[in-house]
Amino acid sequence: MAESKSDQTIKLLEPVPEELLTSWLNEFYGKVVDISERTVLRHRDFSYVERIRFNEALPESLIYKLVLPPWDIEQDLHERVLVPSISNSAQLYMSAHHGSTTAMFMEDLGTCYMKESADRESCQKFAKNLARMHRAYSYRIEEIVEANILRHLSGEKLQDFGYSLARKLCELESIDRATAGDLEKRMDLVANRLGGETLTLVHGDLYAENVVLRQTKQQLIDWSWFTSIGTALIDLATITSDHEKNGVLRQFKEDFLESYCFESGSEKSQIIELLPMALALERFLFLSWLAERKSRGIFGTTVGHVDDLVAQVIEQIRASAKL
Repeated sequence: MAESKSDQTIKLLEPVPEELLTSWLNEFYGKVVDISERTVLRHRDFSYVERIRFNEALPESLIYKLVLPPWDIEQDLHERVLVPSISNSAQLYMSAHHGSTTAMFMEDLGTCYMKESADRESCQKFAKNLARMHRAYSYRIEEIVEANILRHLSGEKLQDFGYSLARKLCELESIDRATAGDLEKRMDLVANRLGGETLTLVHGDLYAENVVLRQTKQQLIDWSWFTSIGTALIDLATITSDHEKNGVLRQFKEDFLESYCFESGSEKSQIIELLPMALALERFLFLSWLAERKSRGIFGTTVGHVDDLVAQVIEQIRASAKL
C-alpha cells in the first residue's frame, strides 16, 4: 500500500472552551449551575463524552457529548427520527455548535449496562422490546425514508452500497482489484438473501455495552453514523454475536432469540439461517467507516492502522458470507 503503516496517529477531539460549556449549561438550566462531578466516559477523534453531575439542579446529571462530522448525524437522528417512547433512546435536551463541533446535552440513563448486568429475564424482556421497536418503525418507514438522512440498505441499494465501497477501498489503495471483486461477490450473496427483508430503523451498533438497564427498562444509547434503514436482522446479528461487547448477555443468546422470534412472529430456524448474512452486512458497514476514515486522511484507529483492520474485517465478511 502507498501509505506508510507507521502513521497510526489519532488526534483526539479537542473539547470546547470551558467558558462556552458554562454558558451552555447556564442557558439550559436557566440559572448559574454548580457542577459537583465530571466523569469522562469516552474520548476519541470524532467524539468526546462526559457525565456531568450538579448540585441543586434538575436534572441532577446529564450526558454531555461532542461530535465532529459525520458523527453529527446523531443530532438529526434525535431531532427528526427517534421517538424515545418507541426507540427506548435517551432524550436530547439541547444541542449547540462551536465551529464544526456539535454539542449535545442528553438524558443520563444511568451506569448499569447489559454487558455486565444482563440476566435471563432482562434479556427476554429486551428481546421482546427490540422486536416491538423494529415492528413500530417498519410502519413508519416511509416517513423515515423521506427524512433523507439515513443510509438505505435494501434490494438494489445493497449492491450499490457494496460495489461503491469496494471501488472506494481500491481507490484508497486499501485493497487490490481481486479483493474488490471478491467483496462484490459477497455482497451479491448478502443482497440475494436479505434484499427482500422488511425494512425498519436499524441501530447498527447494537451490542450489550450500548444497552442501559434502567429500573424495569432497557434503553439504547449511541445511535450514530451506523444507524440505517435496513433489515432488523442486522441488530439481531450483533446483539446475539459472540463479540466481547456483549459481555454476559452472550450466555443468554438462545433465550434472546426465542423471545425475539416469539414477539416478532418469526421462525427461529429461518432467522438463524440468515444471521450470518446479516453479520456480514454489519461488517460491510464497519468497513465503510474505515474507508471514510482513510478518505479523511486518518490512517490510525484505536487498534492499529486502518489497512490492517480492513484486512481483518474482510476476513470476517468471508467467514460469514461464504461463497
